[in-house]
Amino acid sequence: SKERAVFHFHYACLFAFYRIMNDSTLPLNTKSSGGKEKQPRRVKGAGVRRGFGLHDWMRLKSTAKDLAQRQGRPLRPITIEEVNEHSSVHNGWIVLHGKVYNITPYLHYHPGGLDILKSSLGKDCTVLFEKYHRWVNVEGLIGSLLLGTLEVDKGSIGHKEDDDGFQIPAPRTTPF
Repeated sequence: SKERAVFHFHYACLFAFYRIMNDSTLPLNTKSSGGKEKQPRRVKGAGVRRGFGLHDWMRLKSTAKDLAQRQGRPLRPITIEEVNEHSSVHNGWIVLHGKVYNITPYLHYHPGGLDILKSSLGKDCTVLFEKYHRWVNVEGLIGSLLLGTLEVDKGSIGHKEDDDGFQIPAPRTTPF
């Protein structure tokens, strides 16, 4: 069907882009400056189990109904206090760009593993997301997990729990 063809096209584009952006898929340089071959650097897996890769997530997302677990309820405004109550791996919500997502179904599919997401559960993680994943299409990846929009009172957007020592790159000012 046409919908299936469009899905496969989008999946192929997303997968190709993901491979380009993921350094672990690039060939390793095994020649040192002295001409001797050195052993390739071994990178330990990020903790994603077999059956929980990007392809598996995209398949689940396209076939499952109500991944966000809204049970037919419409999208609604959600306070940051309510988001804070959902901070466990069994019931984890996050805020990205003013939208609230129930990422519980996605946790085990995250390429960086579950542990890296645990500290963001129940919080506005827009700042961290922009630092490490600003090239990712949030809507395409977890749009089906949307619960609603963050009910904003002044100063509540973008928590400042960003203590890993890295700085957010400046936006590109010149075209490609």
